[in-house]
Amino acid sequence: MLEVGDALKHGNLVAALRNSNNASGNATAGRIIREAVASNKLRQTEDGYKIVRDGPGTGDIRKSLKTKLRTLMRNGDNGVIRSPTSSGKTHTPSTTRWRSHPEITDGQPVILLSGTTDAREDAVAKSKKSYATAEVLYGRNDACPLARGEYDSNNEAGNAAIRSPDGSEPSEWFNTMCEKRGLHVSVAHGKFAREYSGTLPCCENGEDCPSMTQWTDIPRNDDGEVDYDVLHATHQFARVPQLIEDCNLIIDERPDFSLSLSSGRLREIVSSYLKEIDAPVKTWEDLMVGITGNFDVDLCPLHNALREPDTDWFTTDPNSHALAPGIVEAIVTAERRVHGRWVGQTDYKYPTLNSNHEGPEQKVTICVVFDKYNEIRLLQAIPDFSKARSVIGLDAHPTMPKWKANTVPGIEMERIVDTDHLHDWRRNQRNLTIVQVGNNKNSWTRKGYNHSKVRVLCNALRKKYGDKFATGITSKKFVEGLEEQLTNAGVDTPDTIYFGNEKSVDNFDSEQVGLVAGCISPSSDGIKDWVALLDNDATPKRDAVDGYQGQEWVGEDAEVAEEILADVREKKVLQACGRYARSPQQPDNGATVYVLTNVLPDAYVDKEVDDVDGFGPKEKQILDYVVSHGGVTPKTIEENIDSSRKHIHTTLNKCRGSSWMQVDENAGPYNADIFYADYCPEGLVDV
Repeated sequence: MLEVGDALKHGNLVAALRNSNNASGNATAGRIIREAVASNKLRQTEDGYKIVRDGPGTGDIRKSLKTKLRTLMRNGDNGVIRSPTSSGKTHTPSTTRWRSHPEITDGQPVILLSGTTDAREDAVAKSKKSYATAEVLYGRNDACPLARGEYDSNNEAGNAAIRSPDGSEPSEWFNTMCEKRGLHVSVAHGKFAREYSGTLPCCENGEDCPSMTQWTDIPRNDDGEVDYDVLHATHQFARVPQLIEDCNLIIDERPDFSLSLSSGRLREIVSSYLKEIDAPVKTWEDLMVGITGNFDVDLCPLHNALREPDTDWFTTDPNSHALAPGIVEAIVTAERRVHGRWVGQTDYKYPTLNSNHEGPEQKVTICVVFDKYNEIRLLQAIPDFSKARSVIGLDAHPTMPKWKANTVPGIEMERIVDTDHLHDWRRNQRNLTIVQVGNNKNSWTRKGYNHSKVRVLCNALRKKYGDKFATGITSKKFVEGLEEQLTNAGVDTPDTIYFGNEKSVDNFDSEQVGLVAGCISPSSDGIKDWVALLDNDATPKRDAVDGYQGQEWVGEDAEVAEEILADVREKKVLQACGRYARSPQQPDNGATVYVLTNVLPDAYVDKEVDDVDGFGPKEKQILDYVVSHGGVTPKTIEENIDSSRKHIHTTLNKCRGSSWMQVDENAGPYNADIFYADYCPEGLVDV
């Protein structure tokens, strides 16, 4: 069988197949092919030769994904399909002619939600290349020229600039209304149009803005029928109720519906809302002290006073926010849980701010976690998926507690291939080999990045692989440092990705060698927030066991905390490795990824090598002397540089056996070894 590490993996054998009709390569190619057939590594067919590989084929895995996806949808079930990278999890839903299968869809729309606009566009491109028909929903910056800055004063298109209702740039105004105040683009656009003297440039010739017209016949036309096979959008469109109700929802990668509101902004929102409704308490501070201050405060009057303010408040008060009433209600109803956290949750209906609104109400579940210092630790607005016909997630490495928290509580994981076969397929079909360098976590989230170690490894990989090595992945904080080290190693145009931006991108598909430098870890406090939100019982081991150092968890629900930890640490490294060798159907597909961390499960590591050992100044002095003088004995080195005999022998013996150093044993005076070196690397690492 074709094994990882075999010389025929995807080198000699594939080259032999390519060169079998080439006169210069015939003899060698023929020999390799005959040996491969004799050892059952190659099978002759009517169409030529086929490589024999262990485990399931790519076609088998993609067929299993298609079958599982259709089964869930046919039954109107919810599930997260563990769909490994390159299994077709974007291709399958994007290219299926769903309208031809009403027995599967029940004649209802199929909505594919992607995690990023780039991933969405990749899915759209796949639809266009197939026989499937597709529609796309765009965010405000893609759909509206005002929102994307084409009529700002500094626009590059040469358009006559216009001013927004408050005198700011149009793009800035839309960002304030939609991001800062949480209003829908239709509400913001309507307000802009009403207060603008004249016709907006995006609404000329009597037409509505593209951000409005894109909803025509979406998701069903006036006759209630579906006019396309798949509708593409990003995760945030899950908050649109008409895209949920009775629709078949496919979510590519796990969504995150957290709200990015700073502490200062949140205080402004809450205080403004409390004053607007004339609540018994008027400020954020009074509200939070009443809950966390250990005072005997009756919150019933406050709870009874909560109401929706006048609609004008949402669009006119600079400190307003569309979710303010729900956020305050979640805070007021919070209960104390583990680790000094309070957790509140409430179902909330968005205010109806468009007078001509038709269709279902927009509902979200607001979840809030805050601590005894009155700091909001976690704030979410989860769309109401309960009305969907089916909710199907696609994820290479699903973290189920977070999937359940961001979609529907009862959703479960579905497998299309067992774990052992998954690794066989990765190694033998994708030809993705993972090499672990050293046995340290190298967790470099905000500090600790080992510039020396990464520099040595970059130089060694460039020396071995040449132009085949030009890419790397590390934490966002240090990605510029990695780019610099790749450049210094001889890469003219290095390409990098950072953790957090590694999902659903094909940047490195054609690369043959890659580096994943370190990992990132969430803080224990961040995991405590999730433990409290999920109402679990788990404690960091260092808090429970005196003197223990490390990040492990104990308690009844320790496995949940460990999974939340792995979601950021291990699974981001796995996703990073998955950026390579993503086209197993290509005969020359394959990549080797070097991983400078030990956080991966053993089954994912195909080879381990010793950690990087950087050379110190004295060691470099010794080795530079060997390079420049070629053919020297330890005694000669000792006589010419300031270093002890022991250190010289230790350094030379450490490097003995390296590809760049040669040793003629017993060839010198008094049977001394003679050392030669082609060059002096930055350190030792066996790549």
